[in-house]
Amino acid sequence: MSEQRTRIVGIDTARGLAVLGMFVAHLGLERETGLLTPTGWFFVTDGRPSALFAMLAGVGLAFMTRRAFGSGDRFEWSRQRRRILARSAILYALGWILTFLMTPVAVILPSYAVMFVLALPFLRLRAPALLGWAAAVLVIAPIPVVAVREAIGEGSQLRAMPVAGELLTGYYPALAWIAYLLVGIAVGRADLRSAATATILLMFGTAAALIGYGAGAFLPSALQLDPGSLPDLLLSIEPHADTGVEMLGNVGVAVGVVGLLLLVTRPAAVRVLLMPVTATGAMSLTVYSLHIVYIRILGNDAVWYPESNWPLIWLIVGTFVFATGWQLTLGKGPFERAISAMIRTERESAPVPTHP
Repeated sequence: MSEQRTRIVGIDTARGLAVLGMFVAHLGLERETGLLTPTGWFFVTDGRPSALFAMLAGVGLAFMTRRAFGSGDRFEWSRQRRRILARSAILYALGWILTFLMTPVAVILPSYAVMFVLALPFLRLRAPALLGWAAAVLVIAPIPVVAVREAIGEGSQLRAMPVAGELLTGYYPALAWIAYLLVGIAVGRADLRSAATATILLMFGTAAALIGYGAGAFLPSALQLDPGSLPDLLLSIEPHADTGVEMLGNVGVAVGVVGLLLLVTRPAAVRVLLMPVTATGAMSLTVYSLHIVYIRILGNDAVWYPESNWPLIWLIVGTFVFATGWQLTLGKGPFERAISAMIRTERESAPVPTHP
């Protein structure tokens, strides 16, 4: 069975959308403020694409461990854990290489790698337990994350320190963001080829988004909290606030987007229309890494002081052409192919009918 026929198109499309959202967040110039204006919707890309990206990482972990989860084979579990640890080490190193390019982008890959390690004890759990742990993380983890950030200040060097930054103080604190992965693993355990599953994901995602963002919007005033106090900060829904309500809203958006795209991509005509986005998602690590290099070539002012959206437009167009051409001719992306080769272990047998 070929890789193309085993992949779930809606998941690749969602991952491509997440990458494109990060492109907009990093290079987009919002000239208008109205939602229906050409750039007024750019606010949607603040914080949510990276959360979607992290949630889809959990879906990927579920796909990686599906054979072990289904069989319970101890040797297979051990082999998959080794592969995940190896992948984490590679992503961590690649993330810091990209960080050393000194762009204004907070590179997600080192935190991504730490999240993979933190997720290892949860991989044997079924969806209800995974969602229960995710809920516990959303309630508890934001308290130390927000409190420590407030104590050290926005400009503290601790924000960018290895290990401490990835776990607690950085832009993507793994102690809280592990919730996205746990939800993603639960989603990945479901039958994602089923329209009923997709519909349920869309409905529950919409409800979670409304509850999370709604609570953050109304509770501070309803409870008459002092602006800037810790209780007030813990109910913020600002992008990357990493509060329970903001993250619940982000979870809802991520799950809802996945459900919607699983439904939308069922007709063949739509899959053809969205092929550039899907191809981008199928090689998301390659594209994400190359866009950091692109920003380094442009210079930091392209992020801090953008003068137009042409750098963003050319990045998207170039990515679509590159990703679509590569996938149609060579299949798996170059970075993805390299990592697969580096983490390959014994007992590689016929592919399971999901993502590799």
